Amino acid sequence: MIWRCYLSKVAATYWDNTHTISIPVETHAKTAQAQTNASPQWYVFAVIASMTFMLCMAINLRAFSEMSAEIEQNERLSLAVEQLTNESIGLQGEVHSLKTDSHTVEREARKMGMSRRNEKVLVPMN
Repeated sequence: MIWRCYLSKVAATYWDNTHTISIPVETHAKTAQAQTNASPQWYVFAVIASMTFMLCMAINLRAFSEMSAEIEQNERLSLAVEQLTNESIGLQGEVHSLKTDSHTVEREARKMGMSRRNEKVLVPMN
């Protein structure tokens, strides 16, 4: 009770009703109904943000899958290049030995069935 009197005096001292605006009850009810039917601004922002996030994720997923496929193709091609390089080095060594080493030339000629003049070649009968 004492507090009520004290609060009434404070309210009377500091509260000036001349600056307050009273809203009619009917208008206040319509405003409350309009606020309940309208979607809040944060909801619209959340929908837009989630749509943007999903779009970014779809683009990134596609780019990641394309990059993975290209990395795999690059590895396969690098392996093929390495194998062909090794084969080329081997063939270059063989060409060099055929050009410079007479024993290699003779060995390859004998594989093809060639012989020297006045040389007898033994041929198996069976």
